[in-house]
Amino acid sequence: MFIQEFRVQPSNASSDGTIKLRSLLDYFQDTAGLAVEDIEGTATELFARGYAWVLTRYEINFMEKLPILDEKFIIQTFHDPSHGYNTFRQFYVNSVSGKRIIDAKTSWFLVDVKTGRPVKAAAHIDGIDKGNVEPISPDFEEIPELDENNITRSVDFPVRFHDLDYNAHVNNANYFAWVHDECPVNFADYELKKVCASFRSGAKLGEVIKLQFEARDDKFFSCRVMRPEIKKPSAEFSLLWQTRNQE
Repeated sequence: MFIQEFRVQPSNASSDGTIKLRSLLDYFQDTAGLAVEDIEGTATELFARGYAWVLTRYEINFMEKLPILDEKFIIQTFHDPSHGYNTFRQFYVNSVSGKRIIDAKTSWFLVDVKTGRPVKAAAHIDGIDKGNVEPISPDFEEIPELDENNITRSVDFPVRFHDLDYNAHVNNANYFAWVHDECPVNFADYELKKVCASFRSGAKLGEVIKLQFEARDDKFFSCRVMRPEIKKPSAEFSLLWQTRNQE
């Protein structure tokens, strides 16, 4: 298991002092990169060899209050490449005292950049099946399909240059930030308990994507991300909220 310590910096703190969701996901991505750097090299080195990682699933459980400004926290991570074309990666966020704060699981494809097709990581990255490898369950929570006739909120987002990542698609952390901030809940009263996501295609510069929400009740929402002229959702989310300060 790879372990990295961080501190919540002012640029990463939200108005209530806790770490922003976007910043948390950036920390996850940076930690994952550091964990495999001695195996596959940096992201630019991997890209130069013709490969890139593409996120397909994300599941995050918030178990305790998020780290606050200037607070140190620890991210632990390991991966499991033994699921065919899927490589799973687990993240744990702990306080410095050892209390579990967040449990997160992801699924990735290694993609051939030229063809855009997934390839088996074990066949293309030597040593991917060694070092910080532990079994990870392949089960992810199902995301309820949004009911076309029960849309609670719809909002358009233009894709801007700084929304893109090195693969020239919208970075997954931006989707989370958009969906979180546009979800029709009162942030003064509610905080995230769980968020799940499924990704199918990446939006590109100049596109105007549409976020559509369905309220299942006052704490549970489905969301889909639609790209122009594409019938199937680019991504789908479910968000479960809880009352703030709830034990």
